[in-house]
Amino acid sequence: MPRLVTYTISDRADGRFDVTATIEPDKVFRRDGFATLAEAEEWVDGLRVLMAALGAPVAQKTPAEPLASPPPLRTPRRAR
Repeated sequence: MPRLVTYTISDRADGRFDVTATIEPDKVFRRDGFATLAEAEEWVDGLRVLMAALGAPVAQKTPAEPLASPPPLRTPRRAR
C-alpha cells in the first residue's frame, strides 16, 4: 500500500530555503540550501513525479498548531 509523503518548505535566516519530506510513518529526508523558493518548489515537483510513479501521494504538511505571533516590540526607556 502506498504511503503518504508530506513536505514542508522553510526559509532560513540567510535567505535560502530547505525542504523536509517525510514518508509516513517516520522516514525523514531533508534537502537544504535552495537559493530561491522557486528552486525548492521545483524540487518538490520532481518529488511528486517520482512518488506518483510509486503510487504515493505527496501533500504539503500543515502545522498542527497555528504559529505563535512574536511578542510585540517594546520601545526602550529613556535614561534619566
